[in-house]
Amino acid sequence: MPRADGADGADGADIRRIGRVVAGVLLATGEPTALERERAAAGLAALGRPPLAAGDFVLETPEALAPVIPVELRAGVLALLYDLAGDEPIRRRLADAYAGLWQEQPEAAASRRSGSKIARWLIGRLPRHQVGHAPEENDMVERDGPYRGGELEAPAAAPVERTPLRRRVERIRQEYLRVVEAVESVIVGKRDVIERVLTAMAARGHVLLVDVPGVGKTQLCKALAAAIETRFGRIQFTPDLLPMDITGANVFDPRDQEFRFRPGPIFTHILLADEINRATPKTQSALLEVMEERCATVDGTTYQLDEPFQVLATMNPIDHQGTFALPAAQIDRFMVMLEIGYPAPDDEVKVLDYHLGMTSPLAALGPVISRAAFLDWRNTVPYIHVSPEIKRSAVDYINGLRRGAEDGQSISPRATLAWVRASQARAMLSEREFVTMDDLLHVAPDVLRHRLWTDGTTVRERLRSVAVKGGR
Repeated sequence: MPRADGADGADGADIRRIGRVVAGVLLATGEPTALERERAAAGLAALGRPPLAAGDFVLETPEALAPVIPVELRAGVLALLYDLAGDEPIRRRLADAYAGLWQEQPEAAASRRSGSKIARWLIGRLPRHQVGHAPEENDMVERDGPYRGGELEAPAAAPVERTPLRRRVERIRQEYLRVVEAVESVIVGKRDVIERVLTAMAARGHVLLVDVPGVGKTQLCKALAAAIETRFGRIQFTPDLLPMDITGANVFDPRDQEFRFRPGPIFTHILLADEINRATPKTQSALLEVMEERCATVDGTTYQLDEPFQVLATMNPIDHQGTFALPAAQIDRFMVMLEIGYPAPDDEVKVLDYHLGMTSPLAALGPVISRAAFLDWRNTVPYIHVSPEIKRSAVDYINGLRRGAEDGQSISPRATLAWVRASQARAMLSEREFVTMDDLLHVAPDVLRHRLWTDGTTVRERLRSVAVKGGR
């Protein structure tokens, strides 16, 4: 145990890091106030520790700090963390992380304060359409309010104004849930995958589904197209497929004695590129222009595609017979890469119940939202606020990953843009008008894994490593 004068024993290097644990919780929602520092100092004094110093305010992950805190001090430190966290969800989540790493029982969640909001630093300065949205957002500097540790006052009786963007996001959320429920009637037990695909589609991103045959990749694409009132096209990629089989070609009309353009299957709204890696690289290259620019050039003439244009591609594992590696330029044009995986046993029983009948669930699935509604999803995403702090964090993460990139790994600025845009879409579909760090980190594995040629778990570990190095 530490001596009364604050000096440390042989394991003092570990004990001194208690201050970093406490400071880390306070920093989770921005720069702590003087009152919060006083509360932390009083708690540390009760543990026989000196107050926080400037050197303690360094961001380190719980995984790095938790193991070096002496066992006999962990219970007291954890109690102090929960006391400082209060009912702030981000701080409580960090305290829960230490409880799990120390194998302690997490404290029961405190009752949520009705006026509680995510801290301003996390979402940055509110955009103009957010000002005046809620009473507590207009006076964040109030010293005796709940953000400053004071008592929560009863909210004003005046009704909260719902901005046009707020009403728009609420409507999109309800439409999104209807689409998810409709697709779940065909794809059983894969709600998470359905939500991630719809997030990419709302962000105007193309989706690459990579998994073994027979797990429902094609059925998922068909179900999504059926639930949205759009035109659906399919290309079955084979080794003998030619570029003109995709884009279309000028065909001579003997009646008029002239060439006429015959559009290919890409002239649709939702395109299923089935088993895309069974075609040769030359044929795959026919998709490069259309995936990036939403147009196709044939014999020098450029044809614009109708909106929305969306590629949902399926790909068999590269080690399967009869497959070709996708060009890096095409891999980079896919916003996300996902796996469906095998269903759980109970879900597989439901699959049998649903699909052994006379009528396929897919045949009975009809549109639940219109094409105009889906276009509105895409048009709303740019209005979702991304603070300068979130943008800087995304760029810092990307630069950190680039420095540690291995041969063959490429993270382009297109990837950075796709990452933040997917975060905007996730925030919108979660019924929020602003992006948080949770949105950014949640979509990171899907957006970055195929650019790093790795899996989602490794992406999370590398992002955590970049954060730790950046905080020291």
